[in-house]
Amino acid sequence: MAAGATRPRPVASSVPAAEAPPLPELSEERKVDLAELLRAPQPDDAATVELLLNPTPDSAGAVTAMMETARAGPPRYDCFISTGVAPAFAFSAFRHRNAEGGFQYDVRLTPTESSRVGTNSFCAQLKCSADCTRYTLCDDPSNFYSYPRELGAVFVGGAGLGNRISVLVPRVLPSGAAAQFRVLRPEDGIISRFLAGQAREHIMTLSGMWTSKEGGTVELTLGGEGTAASQRRTVFRATQSSSTLSLQYSSPLSCFQAFCIALSLVHHAQHRRRPSSEPRRAYGSGGRPSPRP
Repeated sequence: MAAGATRPRPVASSVPAAEAPPLPELSEERKVDLAELLRAPQPDDAATVELLLNPTPDSAGAVTAMMETARAGPPRYDCFISTGVAPAFAFSAFRHRNAEGGFQYDVRLTPTESSRVGTNSFCAQLKCSADCTRYTLCDDPSNFYSYPRELGAVFVGGAGLGNRISVLVPRVLPSGAAAQFRVLRPEDGIISRFLAGQAREHIMTLSGMWTSKEGGTVELTLGGEGTAASQRRTVFRATQSSSTLSLQYSSPLSCFQAFCIALSLVHHAQHRRRPSSEPRRAYGSGGRPSPRP
């Protein structure tokens, strides 16, 4: 991408959704890993966090998951992973207002919120801009690296983008190691650095088109401007059905990144600014008008 661009320029998949090749099937070894770790009695176990936040290995194939809207209680979305036996719980995201006038989602490894230090204290975040077009993926500050990290960013719609989506994630090497975005100042963030034309060699871009239609499918393709069509591949797919989003994702995405991309799509559909004459509709709620926040 050209340095100095004011926004990432997404490139829609050149393959129509109906003709897109399927993502590779999840390997049996990975199914066992997922099933064993997600059944662990201690959800804050370092191995579980590592499994859910680290990039999916190339050899693992595609992970099938789902995101469901909680039917009772405060606004909450739950993520489950298919392990070949039964869906295994991975994350819950709880929506809150933030100091900047927008929203944030606290992402936890349990379906209930807890302020306790220690057990079940893991809390990553998805931070949403006030205009619902930019989303930042933040690791739990009390992470293995002992400094705040950003794990990606999502642009949905907004001026000049229309219905296009761009996703920025830290570059993943063939070894599985990922670039680290240590954020100690606002200008250190992945969005700020990208828009300033910095650190682009350490960023991978995904792109596609979004829809809020019932039964609609969103696909994201790895590769940006300058990437040959033969080198692009679908790494994320989300299909809406009533209050559920069916997800598929593969390398270089992690479960956390895939879940946050899905959350961004839902939040954008529910809360984006629109003419007052246009009703709000909830992506992931059967197309019914959603209550105003």
